[in-house]
Amino acid sequence: MITSIIYAIIAYFLGNIMGGKLLEKIYKEDLSKAGSGNVGARNAGRVLGTRSFVFVLAVDFFKGFLIVILLKILNVDAITIYVCILFVILGHIKPLLFNFKGGKGVATFFGTMAALSLHLFLVLILCTVVIAVIIKSLTIGFYSSLPLITFLNYIETRSFIILIIFILIVSLVSVVGVKDIEQAFEKNTLEHPVKKRLTVKKETSSLMS
Repeated sequence: MITSIIYAIIAYFLGNIMGGKLLEKIYKEDLSKAGSGNVGARNAGRVLGTRSFVFVLAVDFFKGFLIVILLKILNVDAITIYVCILFVILGHIKPLLFNFKGGKGVATFFGTMAALSLHLFLVLILCTVVIAVIIKSLTIGFYSSLPLITFLNYIETRSFIILIIFILIVSLVSVVGVKDIEQAFEKNTLEHPVKKRLTVKKETSSLMS
């Protein structure tokens, strides 16, 4: 029990190591006061360019991957691993070292899934991409994939306790992303009527010609 708590604390503070904050030290740029105000990869790319996006994405992904791999090497039980996944993402979203102002935890979530289960990771990517292509929104694609990943994870583990923990993980990531989800839906709602009107105009022109 004590060992599990120690692992969870380590996971939380590992989550506090943020690519965006490291980038701020390098470029002397406060990401919280630029662009969307978020310290995640997307805003870093928007403010500082593609290399910054890749750097932040890699750091945030790797810390999620690292904690799970290390725990697997140490033969830690599955429940503790899932608790640590929850805490590394929580550490990224609400980092104590940075006054609880963190990122969205998406890259870190992907990192944990990559180390946890290659099957889940590949399904998550595939599902995200397919929905994104159909809906024209990567944000909606990712968040729409989470219920399926939750179900598949339960099928793999067959543990009700792990299911509860995983639901907490998914809920945490989703709650933080509510604003992004709303903006993505608003953007799609605005874009589709325009496309529809253009299609109607083209059809009308064809009929008139």
